[in-house]
Amino acid sequence: MAPNVAEARAWISAWRRKRRFANPLAEMMAKGGSGGRGSSPFSLSGALSSLAAAATEYGPKLALVGTLFACDSALKAGAKEVGLSFPPALVGMLLIIAALSALGAASPRAADRAQQLAAPGLDWVSRWLPLFYVPSLVVLPLAVRGIPGSDLAKMLAVVVLGMPATLLATAAVAVAIRSAAKTPLGAPPPSDAPAPFSRRHYVGWGAVAACSGAALAASGPAAAPQAVLLFSLASTVLGYLAGVAAPAAFRAVVHPVISCAAAANAAVALVGAATGRGYEAALASYLTKGAGGAAAGAGDVLMSLLGVVILSYGFRIHAQRGLIARHRLEIGGAAVGSAAFSMFATAAAARQVLGLSPEISRALVPRSVTVALALPIAEALGAPASIAAAGVVLTGLLGANCAQALLDAAGYRDPIARGLATAGAAHGLGTAALARSEPDALPFCALGYALIGVAATVLASLPPVTAALLAITA
Repeated sequence: MAPNVAEARAWISAWRRKRRFANPLAEMMAKGGSGGRGSSPFSLSGALSSLAAAATEYGPKLALVGTLFACDSALKAGAKEVGLSFPPALVGMLLIIAALSALGAASPRAADRAQQLAAPGLDWVSRWLPLFYVPSLVVLPLAVRGIPGSDLAKMLAVVVLGMPATLLATAAVAVAIRSAAKTPLGAPPPSDAPAPFSRRHYVGWGAVAACSGAALAASGPAAAPQAVLLFSLASTVLGYLAGVAAPAAFRAVVHPVISCAAAANAAVALVGAATGRGYEAALASYLTKGAGGAAAGAGDVLMSLLGVVILSYGFRIHAQRGLIARHRLEIGGAAVGSAAFSMFATAAAARQVLGLSPEISRALVPRSVTVALALPIAEALGAPASIAAAGVVLTGLLGANCAQALLDAAGYRDPIARGLATAGAAHGLGTAALARSEPDALPFCALGYALIGVAATVLASLPPVTAALLAITA
């Protein structure tokens, strides 16, 4: 009886194996991805391992970015509800700094743990940070479209002379206050530069651009909005990737932000030609800001993450809290000094030296602060908002490309002076340009970006200051 049982069991086992391997997928899974000879294209264990690795790599990044995006959306809704004109993301950044400081006072270990959990997401933001500031540069031709050539040339002269003057004046004020206070320059905590982009970034975005471009070319005027959006977005990203990968000698002359904006404009021109709408109409659809119910363009997609960038600065600033506390006098003094110098020097140069009209001169006064704060200042001075926005973008464009080289030439090496000066001269675009190459200076640039904007807003709201600016530009 026993031999018959054993034979039956053997036969059943053989039958099960035969049935199992009749399915090629089951056979490949059973052999661990080996199809006898060579390697199978599918392996369950390999697929699960890849999924686990992807979840480990991207999960923490998505968690932070998603959380900050939700916070930014809530802050915008709250600001709209209460009629707050101050940028809500800057409010959020200050709240994050306050919350981390309070947490650190209660439990330093908990604060450090919060920083560690945020680190992967912060690294992702730093890696792509300049990209989110590019749309305002892409649509610059629309911002300056209605300005007469002679006035535009004088505006450029104000920016070309004013940006370096503000940059070097801010750095000089910071160093002078440090010397007067006899504060020794401390070494900042080490900061790693963002990781280089991998081949899959170039291949992936290249594939998106190629596929959407082919659909755009085949459809012509009937092209789907999704194809236009994907082609413009992929071209902008590829422009940034190409700028980052360019030789150092080229990047010293043309910052990746500029390369990115140029690539995006080329893509917009192709979209205009393919759809028959023309360059200007295609450019207007690149960044719509929802005007008139218009659909979001590639620029809107990128700028939707700008609030996430600003909120992330809160973690960067908190990480440098010891150094910031030690140098608080020069940081505060440089912020107020930079804002005052830029506004009054710009007013005098525009009206008294170059003879620009009072309206344009006043519109250029807040050129060194972010657009969200520059527009209320311009409105308080009775200046046109479109010209004020153009002045801010032109200043940021020049500062993003030239600020670091000018600071090198002037001999300013420490990250505090470099960060504050870049923020004072070129606001958010300068901060974005600094993020990839000088991570040690980024927290001071981010803090300066906020404080200088606040200082300019407060100064412009003071009646004596407003009266003085109006008198200079009368």
